Amino acid sequence: MEQFFDWVERSFIPWAGRLSGNKYMTAIRETFYRLIPFMIVLYGFRIIQWAALDPEGPVMGGNGMGLGAAITGGLYGEEYRATAFYRLAQLFSEAMGISYILLLFFLTMTLAIQLTKIWGGDKSLAAFCALGGFFMFMQMEAEVGPGAAEVFGHPPLRVPSAYLFGALSARILSWLDRFPKLRLRVPESLPERVAKPLERCVPAALTLVSFLLLCIVATQLFVFFHGEFDSFVTSVFRPASQTLPFALLYQLATWLLWWCGLFGDGFIELVHDFAYWPAQLANQASAAAAVFRPGDSLVRGFVFTSEFFRTADVHVLALAASVLVFSANRRLRNITWFMLPFLVFNISVPFYFCLPVVLNPAILLPFLMAPLANTVVAWAAISWGVVPVFKFATAGTVPVILSGVLGTGSLMGGVLHLVVFVLDLFIYAPFVIVSNRIDEAKEGGTKHGQIG
Repeated sequence: MEQFFDWVERSFIPWAGRLSGNKYMTAIRETFYRLIPFMIVLYGFRIIQWAALDPEGPVMGGNGMGLGAAITGGLYGEEYRATAFYRLAQLFSEAMGISYILLLFFLTMTLAIQLTKIWGGDKSLAAFCALGGFFMFMQMEAEVGPGAAEVFGHPPLRVPSAYLFGALSARILSWLDRFPKLRLRVPESLPERVAKPLERCVPAALTLVSFLLLCIVATQLFVFFHGEFDSFVTSVFRPASQTLPFALLYQLATWLLWWCGLFGDGFIELVHDFAYWPAQLANQASAAAAVFRPGDSLVRGFVFTSEFFRTADVHVLALAASVLVFSANRRLRNITWFMLPFLVFNISVPFYFCLPVVLNPAILLPFLMAPLANTVVAWAAISWGVVPVFKFATAGTVPVILSGVLGTGSLMGGVLHLVVFVLDLFIYAPFVIVSNRIDEAKEGGTKHGQIG
């Protein structure tokens, strides 16, 4: 272990420092720094949506506290759904549900602004053109039909498209700015704050036209390859996704992207939505049809589902607990205490950037090891019949342990989350303790205030 940390300090930390100082990684990091307040607020909306506003949720629904039935005079079932109160609550719930799209709007615009600082150009124009390209991309669902919704209009490609249009907008506009002849001649009498945006009408138009052409080409490619894509997903992709090596590779890619400062879940959500979400729905349909029976010892249904990977997410809470228990750095403990209420509801992105986890070489190995270990433990527990498969989907903001109970319909799901939490503590603790030694060795030098 000591030799490993010597290697980390001599070789890996300098490399990660150079990577962290890269101007493009800095732009991505600055983008997320500016999005943190919006993330907290918008994810807060999602908590309110799940807990209080959803007329079928844990507070209002008949399977929960039944407050909706109490408000409507004891109505349940279809009578409850026919009330004006149910429709109003559903309207508010759906309004809160746009938080994810709003976050991607802000991401697209903010990234364009940050990259414009590197490449040059008009920041506002780059942000608006990026948002225009993102809107065009979202309209593919209506243009191509329901089949394309799964690829273009549904979340799987929205996160990559937010990065794509943010980067392309800044790059194209900065390149077009090199050609003065593309600028409109405006009357000298116009105020400068009006004249400058008007001068760039042609570059803005060319940028939006290029985005339109890109969307048209992508649409036609989808139409052309739709049949082959469906065949591949059905015959190859989904069966492969139910193997342990595939699941481990999926988790490795997710958490490595997060460590690099990218939206890990969003970049590979295509895998989730074509493999693990259908598996989740199949389990849920089987549960509704009473295929699952109490006392079943055999695995019935799919092991790897969207809810299954909530088990891997437990490690973020374990990282926070390790910092609070084992870290000697007061600054890190203060940050973790501040972020803890958000982490309880799985609002973890601000924690990644504030601790920081992102591009932190000392945290990379346990940050990858813990979710992989959780995946193996959960797979073994379900395969051996100790824990039921995850039959029910829960909201992303449902706290761990509770989500395990609700997802499996069994207390053993919560026990599984608790077991992997303890396992993750053992994985993270040595790295946090060694980081204390590194900090002590550097006490005479510059204080850097991060793990490692």
